[in-house]
Amino acid sequence: MIESVNQNKEDIISLTIPAKAEYVSVVRLTSSAIASRIGFDIEEIDDIKVAIAEACTMIIKNGEKQNIDIEFEIMEDRLIISIQAKQFVCQERDDEISDISDNRSLSILIIESLMDEVKCDNCDGVVYLNMIKKLGVDI
Repeated sequence: MIESVNQNKEDIISLTIPAKAEYVSVVRLTSSAIASRIGFDIEEIDDIKVAIAEACTMIIKNGEKQNIDIEFEIMEDRLIISIQAKQFVCQERDDEISDISDNRSLSILIIESLMDEVKCDNCDGVVYLNMIKKLGVDI
């Protein structure tokens, strides 16, 4: 997980959904409500919703029958979203994407363009995609 320095955790909200397309809207609505409560503006909320939908879609397109675990860590000045699932490919994109049809690279590019920080880790077969959106930071 991405750790923040000198920040007190305020609240953590966890959500587990089946890896099915029909549940992505639940995650989008949940992220929208959380981001709104923190104080993000409408454009930032839309960025968060698109990024989280891209991440969930990457997992769902992998075709594994599994659950997707999403954790929203609400900090004083940021929202940290951690998504974890088994058996999906989450590689950092190359600086130059030669094949735009590579959906994983395109998804990572979209997520990176919408969020302030993005990190992907693989630990014992579980992949963690961590995204941070800071309050009051224009990209």
